[in-house]
Amino acid sequence: MLGMSKKQPLPDLSILTHAEKDALILSFFSRLEVLESMVRKDSHNSSKPPSSDGLAKKTRKTRSLREASGKKAGGQVGHKGTTLMQVKRATQIVSHPLPAQCARCHNPLPQEQARVAQRRQVFDVPAPACDVIEHRTLELVCRCGQSHTSIFPASVTEPAQYGPNLSPFGVMAPGVFALMTPPETSNWRVRTGIKVA
Repeated sequence: MLGMSKKQPLPDLSILTHAEKDALILSFFSRLEVLESMVRKDSHNSSKPPSSDGLAKKTRKTRSLREASGKKAGGQVGHKGTTLMQVKRATQIVSHPLPAQCARCHNPLPQEQARVAQRRQVFDVPAPACDVIEHRTLELVCRCGQSHTSIFPASVTEPAQYGPNLSPFGVMAPGVFALMTPPETSNWRVRTGIKVA
């Protein structure tokens, strides 16, 4: 069993001199400093294990190294700012049709008289597409009876394979598709025509 230090009896202050009292107070302060430093230690600032932190773990707040500028957060007064603007010519126009008849009187609506009410533009990158190039060899028998068959290029060795542009992606794909959910892989197949193997 570990030896525990016995509690020292309190000295009789009435018989101590001022110098002895000052020395006693200084010794108390040094003991207090040692005890407070022990209480402040946890797994973040000492070699203590995280399990010694106890249940009441303090959330440590990280502090930014930037100094405060004194300005309010957000856009500053006088700053113009920028936003995505519509372009004059869109690459594709989708007109959303009106109903065939009036919702109130049920008469047919003259669609040719409709005008553009609003325009909204969506900016997006084109969906990836996959070109499938089928290589065919030809055969022909000469009048003399000699059979001739053309040959595939040296780079075409399998019945179905990735081309030179898609091959590097094929190396990366297992890791990428392992992170995708089944609906995402299905969407990839619909968009590109490539089935994830």
